[in-house]
Amino acid sequence: MKLKNLYLGILASAFLFTSCSNNDSDDNNPAGVYDNGVFILNEGNFGTPNASVSFLSNDLSVFQDDIFNAVNATAVLGDVAQSMSFFGDKAFIVVNNSNEVRVVNRYTFENLGVITEKLENPRYSVVLEGKLYVTNAISKAVTVYNANTYEYIASIALDKTDERIVAANGKLYVMNGAYGSGNQVTVINPLTNTVATTITVEEGINSIEAAGNMVYVLCGNSDKSKLFKINTTTDIATSFESTTLKDSYNMDIDGSKIYYTSGVGVYVMDLNAASFSETALLTVADNNYSTFYGFAAIDGRIYTADASGFTADGVVTVYNDKGVVLKSVNVGRGPNGFYDNN
Repeated sequence: MKLKNLYLGILASAFLFTSCSNNDSDDNNPAGVYDNGVFILNEGNFGTPNASVSFLSNDLSVFQDDIFNAVNATAVLGDVAQSMSFFGDKAFIVVNNSNEVRVVNRYTFENLGVITEKLENPRYSVVLEGKLYVTNAISKAVTVYNANTYEYIASIALDKTDERIVAANGKLYVMNGAYGSGNQVTVINPLTNTVATTITVEEGINSIEAAGNMVYVLCGNSDKSKLFKINTTTDIATSFESTTLKDSYNMDIDGSKIYYTSGVGVYVMDLNAASFSETALLTVADNNYSTFYGFAAIDGRIYTADASGFTADGVVTVYNDKGVVLKSVNVGRGPNGFYDNN
C-alpha cells in the first residue's frame, strides 16, 4: 500500500526546507523530513523505470513510499535501484540498468544531479576521502568520481567480478563474486588507484562489511558457511566455518553483533566470535528467492524484505533484537536494501 496521506503531506511541508550539512542531528533537531529513519531501496522491475525509495521513521510511526517521486515530480529515479551510499548531506543511489548514479539530498531527497560517465551496469558504491568509488559489472572496473562535483576521475581495472565494496583503514575492499559464485576479495590502494593485493576466501562469497580496522566476509555454499576476518593492517585473513549451517547469505554488523541468514532463519553472533551460532533468532516464511531479498540490522532492530516475486508490492518486516515483530509495511517492487539515515 502506498501511504501518502494527509498527515504525511503536512509533515513533509513542515520540514521540507530544513536542511543541514552534517550527520550530527538528533530526534529533537532533525536535519530534514527524512532524517532519523531508515531508507528502503526498492529496485523495481528490470527493464521498467519504476525503482523507488521508501522511508520509515525510527519510532516506526511515519512511513512514506516513493519519496523520490513525491519530492521530484518531474524526475524519474530509473531502472533497478541497486544500492545507496552517503557522503555528508548527499545520498548516492546506484541505478543499475539505467547506468547512472542519482545524487539527492539525504534529508530532503531533493534531486541534486546524476552521474553517468564510464558507468557500465554499476552495482555498489562507497565514499572515501571525498571520492566516490563505484563497482561496474560489465566493465569489471571500479570507477572513481569527485564526491562534491561528481566529475569522473579514473577507472581501476579489476578484470574480474566486482560487486560489493567497503572502505577500511584507508583502503578499499571489493567482493569478487555474485549470485553464489566467487572466492576472492580485491584490495585497492586509493592513493594510486591500483590493486594492492588479492585475498582468497571460500567459494560462495556473498557479503562484506567493515567494522573498525577489520573487514568481515561471509561465504556460503552447499557444503558449509564460512566467515573470514581480514586484518586491514596486514591484509591477512583468519576464518571459521560451520558445516551445519549451509548457504549462509546475508550479513550485517550492528554494534558488537553480526547478524546473518541461512535458509529461512536469522542468526546472531558476537563480533569477536570464533564460531557460528547455529540457533536461529527468528524464522520467516519461505517464499523462494524473494525470501530475505533485503536484510539489515540497524540500532538493535532487524529489517527483512520479501520481494513478493516482483509481481506485487514488497513486504518489509521489522523485528526487535529478541525476534518479535514490531512493524510490517508494504513498499515498492523488489525491496533489496536498508540504509540508516541518522
